[in-house]
Amino acid sequence: MTTSTQFQEKNHLLSDAEICKDNSEISTTDFAKITDKNVTRDKTASATRQLNDRHFRECVQERGLSQEWVEINCRSVDEKEASKLLGYTAKSKGVWLQGVGLQGQLRPDNPWRSAENKKAPKYRSPIGGYNIMLPIHPNDPNYWDDLEALNSKCYAINDHPCLLLTEGFFTAIAGCSNDIPTIALLGVEMGLTSSSSDPQSKRYLVEGLERFACAGFGFIIGFDADCATNPDVLMAQLKLGCQLQKFSVPVYVVTGNWTADEGKGMDDYIQRNGADAFKNEVMAKAINFETWERQFRDLSQERKFVSQASLSKEIAKKYKDKIAWHVKNKAWYWYEAPPENKKGVWSEIPDEVVGSIVFTEVELKIGLNFKHDFLAGTIKFLKYHLKEVNWEPAPGYVCLQDCVIDVATGKEYSHDPSYKFLSSLPYKWSERLIGCNPIKQWLLEICEGREDWVQVLRAAMKATVTESGRELHRYMELIGFGGTGKSTIIGLVTALVGHENVAVTELKQLERNRFETATFYGKKAVIITDSGRYAGDVDTLKALTGGDLLRYEKKGVQQTGGFKFPGIVWIACNESIQSTDYTSGLKRRRLSMSFDRVVPPHLRRDLETEFKPYLSGLLQWVLSMPDEEVIDFIRNTDKKVPSLASFSAEILLETNPIASWVDTCLVFDKEAKTYIGNMGMNTEQFLFANYCHWIETAGYKAVSQTRFSRNLLDLLKSQLGIVDATKCRDSKGAYITGVAIRHLGQDYLPRPISGDGLVTGCNDLNDGLVTSLVTGQSLASDGLQENDGLIDNGKLLPHHHLPIDDDDVGVVAELHSHHSKSSNSSLASSSAVTQPVIDDGLIQENPSLTRHQELNAAWDDTFALGNLVLSLNEKELVAVIAEYTPEQIKHIKDAANTMWQLGVNRDGDYNGERVEIWETSSLSREITCRTKSGGKIKVKRGNLRPWLGI
Repeated sequence: MTTSTQFQEKNHLLSDAEICKDNSEISTTDFAKITDKNVTRDKTASATRQLNDRHFRECVQERGLSQEWVEINCRSVDEKEASKLLGYTAKSKGVWLQGVGLQGQLRPDNPWRSAENKKAPKYRSPIGGYNIMLPIHPNDPNYWDDLEALNSKCYAINDHPCLLLTEGFFTAIAGCSNDIPTIALLGVEMGLTSSSSDPQSKRYLVEGLERFACAGFGFIIGFDADCATNPDVLMAQLKLGCQLQKFSVPVYVVTGNWTADEGKGMDDYIQRNGADAFKNEVMAKAINFETWERQFRDLSQERKFVSQASLSKEIAKKYKDKIAWHVKNKAWYWYEAPPENKKGVWSEIPDEVVGSIVFTEVELKIGLNFKHDFLAGTIKFLKYHLKEVNWEPAPGYVCLQDCVIDVATGKEYSHDPSYKFLSSLPYKWSERLIGCNPIKQWLLEICEGREDWVQVLRAAMKATVTESGRELHRYMELIGFGGTGKSTIIGLVTALVGHENVAVTELKQLERNRFETATFYGKKAVIITDSGRYAGDVDTLKALTGGDLLRYEKKGVQQTGGFKFPGIVWIACNESIQSTDYTSGLKRRRLSMSFDRVVPPHLRRDLETEFKPYLSGLLQWVLSMPDEEVIDFIRNTDKKVPSLASFSAEILLETNPIASWVDTCLVFDKEAKTYIGNMGMNTEQFLFANYCHWIETAGYKAVSQTRFSRNLLDLLKSQLGIVDATKCRDSKGAYITGVAIRHLGQDYLPRPISGDGLVTGCNDLNDGLVTSLVTGQSLASDGLQENDGLIDNGKLLPHHHLPIDDDDVGVVAELHSHHSKSSNSSLASSSAVTQPVIDDGLIQENPSLTRHQELNAAWDDTFALGNLVLSLNEKELVAVIAEYTPEQIKHIKDAANTMWQLGVNRDGDYNGERVEIWETSSLSREITCRTKSGGKIKVKRGNLRPWLGI
């Protein structure tokens, strides 16, 4: 027998199992010395228990364990303290786990492997003997000592109190904190003493476990879910149960009563499903040890003749053309799955369906005398036989109800599982001879006779059907008011590819819900609604339309990889997407089309029903378009369709404030060299100062100086093609070449983006207001509606280009509203809104128009109504709505909330109370505010509204 020192030197790198096996090498005297040393350590360490931020997050937030129980049972230790506690050198810091008594365990941050270990143990135990681990109750110091009280807390089976036995201290904390008294073993083998420590090589219950067995408690063995299929673990469970029975106490087994998909350990199961589910679905189905032992021995005999591997091979051979395991998606797929039996299509099916198939096959082979672990093991083997690592539907082919079409040649083929189709079109190819003239005629009407626009839509439809969108890197943005046909186009695309092959989402969900992109897998089209008022990041939209990898992550399922969306994204909105991304990334993906021809309600038809018989003919017409033309119309739209190129410039000015500033306040000059400067410098000499003044006057939010330089260069070089624009630096600072600030007398120079001359509103940046007469404007000659705005010297300017004061918002909003509603008449001829009066260059409201009339005139235009409400002071607004109904007041509040933008030093409404906004950031969801009492609070962005005083 070696000394304790020799044992330490020999085993300082051994795993827990090896330490358990070699415990016989420590004498009783040595072990007593070690435990006495631990007692002293425990007394001094208990007062300093604490977890660092990382360990707190891992234990409480990620594992979902009770904070009270974790903080009293766990603490963070460094390598030095860990080495003292273990009795040998620790190569990593970590979490020290210790409950009642002496037994402790280290969970290292970076598990290390010794020469004797094939794997690095996740947990490390001290040298010497071992015992059970009992979590300390945070409020009851006598939890484990008062056996009579513990008796009443136990889970009872047949009125007998039982303690749950499991593996792992965290699992025991999960049980105890949910009113299930749980004892932790260091390992499945460590409920019994080491045979090498006994002269007769016998194994007995460890001391702590024997104490509760002698007290008459029953036991429920509940090891991890994966233990149910491990023969070594099952044998350890058999030995432990036999020893417990010798104390004449009831023993039960729940190991295998839940699957690994529901949670590996009891703590995982409780975190996902709740403690009540664990009691009702797992513990309530406990079987007594005698029954389990009999099944275990019988099953062991049967498995000598039928193995999981051999049986799974037979099942795989039988179902190889019907069932497949999608490795990346972690899901089963069935070819022409019932009850739909969709021809030629693989459909994702629940695990239970495959389980039912395997269950039937196992039953036919060996009868009903088998356990769930045998079934689970067979299914696991079946995955290896039927795996599909790279699931790629056959490119260049389209699946219909009656055949498969080769898009390039038009040849027809029979359905076959090897095509790997995940979708099919909901009609027959044989019905195509009817053609689609009514659909083509309608498309030409809503495009107001522009044949090239129809061809753009046709090309986008082909890219959607053939799933070739990932190479085009564009998305369709259909802009227009209600009744212009944009929603019908979306409905037509949906009918063409089938409702089941379309995913519908919102920009907010797309960007903020990490599980959203998983719903796009296997779809041909993604339709985005409610996008007009979204003003956040669009990183996911760019990835979706740029051929980048998307997350395939389902709740509760480990993500294994990504996928590229192959179809086309279609967006229908009343106005273009507004975002905080001003780079070329979004612009080069956007293909915007404006639809202005409003169909009166009494002339509208049920086009979905009307077009249904022509879908096959529409498909033939769409597929007949050559691929080269699809690329030209979608990727090279600006050259192929000049009218859409001009509209693209308008969209750029609408959605990018930096572009609006460039168009209004800069000129192109190859010889120019303009310094960037900072916000406090001369606005007529430095770019950033000029930009900040214009942005502030126009009511936008300025970007940082760093983002300004980067976004300006991106706009000039990537979006406008100004090759002379570069950023350089000299002794005076950074400067941009190729552009100069527009000065007085340079009105004749063309705008950099819109190309119009006679620019006003930028010569005197101190007031920055429009000085020319505002007049009306009808539709442009090309049939496209101009941007909603004001007229300056015969040119229609977008309203957001005009830097206006808060007092002028109401009148501008009215003009915007009226111009939107009456495209065939000038503003001057309107009876609903009177012409503003010009006084010293300021737009003044007509005094003959009352606030009630203004609100009523703008009532149906959210933009105009919201801006008008926000422009009124509190007293004025309270007076003007005195006679309004609650429903009308709610309508006013909703409009104001839609148009309101967060800003520092503004008043906000938080749960009906007035607060002052102190600090806000586009990167944070929390806003810092000050209450009426002067207190400082942080509130969620979504809980703030504009303060209206009503």
